[in-house]
Amino acid sequence: MKDKFFLIFIIGSFIFLLFWGIKSYLKVNQAKNRVKKLEEKLEELRIENETLKKEEENLKNPFYIEKLAREKLGLAKEGEIIYKILPGGD
Repeated sequence: MKDKFFLIFIIGSFIFLLFWGIKSYLKVNQAKNRVKKLEEKLEELRIENETLKKEEENLKNPFYIEKLAREKLGLAKEGEIIYKILPGGD
């Protein structure tokens, strides 16, 4: 009789530990996936930060500012004429 209870206890403990181990493994796997996604996001932010630093340096250059004004705002110096080529409709 004691042997049956002991065997049932051992099997029950094994099943409990098996499910607990699987659950723990899944949690660790999910945490690794989150870490991987956060590392990817961090790398994206580092690249964006470098791009913004370069843009900041460029904005200290008056020639770059003039170039931006000409391209984006269509500005010109006094006496200059701006020509815009429109796509043909025919």
